[in-house]
Amino acid sequence: MVAMSRRLLPLLLVALLGAPAAVLPQDQPTQSPAFEVASVKESESLELDGVFRSTPGRFTVTNLSVRWILRYAFRLRDYQVIGAPGWTETRYQIDARFADTSASDEQVRRMVQRLLADRFALRARREQRTIPVYELKKVRGDGTLGPKLTQSRNDCQNRYCMFQTDGSIKGFGRTMAQLTPLLDAVIKGPVVDRTGLTGTFDFDLAWGDAGDPTKDPSDQTPEGRAALLTALREQLGLTLEATRAPYDVLVVESISRPTPN
Repeated sequence: MVAMSRRLLPLLLVALLGAPAAVLPQDQPTQSPAFEVASVKESESLELDGVFRSTPGRFTVTNLSVRWILRYAFRLRDYQVIGAPGWTETRYQIDARFADTSASDEQVRRMVQRLLADRFALRARREQRTIPVYELKKVRGDGTLGPKLTQSRNDCQNRYCMFQTDGSIKGFGRTMAQLTPLLDAVIKGPVVDRTGLTGTFDFDLAWGDAGDPTKDPSDQTPEGRAALLTALREQLGLTLEATRAPYDVLVVESISRPTPN
């Protein structure tokens, strides 16, 4: 079973979505497998929390936005969704059933794609657009790293090898390629490893109001971004350099409020 609070979405999105998709699914949603039955209705909850669950034979969404469902279905970051209207921030309840209890996570996502096409009249296309991209690089020309980035002697194989809390990222025995998706989630843009560092590392990065539950770790105020960049430089000896590059996006051509159950 997979379940999560909407408040924790910025922190756990990497685990659910994986790295940003280099290539979006080739099949059109209308060619994807479909749920046998699905109830879709607008949420009446005033709570800020939302949950989704995927269990054998059943997929449910409680109080999550259509935009979030779209991102889940196509395994996208928010910056990869172009043209979704404002109403897609409206939260919905979905209760869908399917007979194949051995269906993989990817098959369930394709069923959600089909539901979006059938019930929300989603029409979308894939294309590449030039967008801001951030390159993770070493600060010092001599290759010296920061005090909180060290070559690892750990061979971490459990779920606690890397985690993110409000304003902090910690990892044990992780590669730079595994760090970049977490920075991606904070900076709200693609982060590409250009450090040239190989092997695994232990790192402990903290910035801003780490540990303050009233602060959003994905806050993109100039102050918040500056705090992250300063922490990267001083603690890890790394920096993020902004550039622009072609990137895969999903362009929403049209989407409508769902048909009645």
